[in-house]
Amino acid sequence: MPVFEQAIANDSVIFENPHLQNCREQKQCEKKDCPIFNQKHQRCWQVAGTYCGGKIQGSFVEKYSSCVACDVFRNACPTIVEELGEHLNNMLFLLRKQKFRTLEDIRKIEYLNRELTTSLESLDAKNREIQELVITDKLTGLYNRHYLFTVMEDEVSRCSRGKYTFSLLLLDVDNFKFFNDTYGHPEGDKVLAALGRVLKETLRKSDRAFRYGGEEFVVVLPDTDITIAYIIAERMRRGFRDMRFPVELGTGGSVVETRTVSVGVAAHEAECDAYSLLARADEAMYRAKSQGKDQTIRYGETHL
Repeated sequence: MPVFEQAIANDSVIFENPHLQNCREQKQCEKKDCPIFNQKHQRCWQVAGTYCGGKIQGSFVEKYSSCVACDVFRNACPTIVEELGEHLNNMLFLLRKQKFRTLEDIRKIEYLNRELTTSLESLDAKNREIQELVITDKLTGLYNRHYLFTVMEDEVSRCSRGKYTFSLLLLDVDNFKFFNDTYGHPEGDKVLAALGRVLKETLRKSDRAFRYGGEEFVVVLPDTDITIAYIIAERMRRGFRDMRFPVELGTGGSVVETRTVSVGVAAHEAECDAYSLLARADEAMYRAKSQGKDQTIRYGETHL
């Protein structure tokens, strides 16, 4: 194999020069802090920072023109064979130096790429976390009113493109103002948070629940007709009714309270937009309130 190809494949390839001598011995130099002091078979012209004439020399490229005129280099090359051999060594030295620099640059680039990837992943996670916080109700952990209309518009748009329907539940905690006025807002917040948990536990994968405002909650049920929506609403209503709320009284005693919800159910129809569908669910919910609370009414039933 030609020597250059060998040099690329094997960093140990070199022209062996039997005439190479230590520059310290030839120059009788006693600079012990020289990087090649007392080192044999070192080509001083290739080493940066060596001493020559009591002065610190630069890199190989910077000092080469003066080094080839130096006795150390000339004595190492008594014939044209050694001179060509040392020129070959110098070219191999530069080739390897560039190779190592390239490899080091590649390693640095790979490291920076990994760091950048990690930073971008972290930033993406933070952005998702921030976006989630923006659309989330802090008290209940459900989505908020602002995000509700975004989701509903998407669902209405999907319905307009094909044979598809979705249903809406509107839940309102019965007599919540009385509970708040009697026991205080912190206890009322516990009731709302508990309802949020009931909704989460009842939801299917594609369903989404929202705190609409105050004690009102909305659930969007994709690919769900009004009959299935009614069944889901009943599970939520009964699950919440079965909950117990211990309340510490200012007198030192305590009571255990229960709460109920009234639920209105409406299914999307061709002429419905997001607001009219919500109005239908609201109408059904108020019919449930007027008929005694703690029940679920479907929109169509309000006209019976």
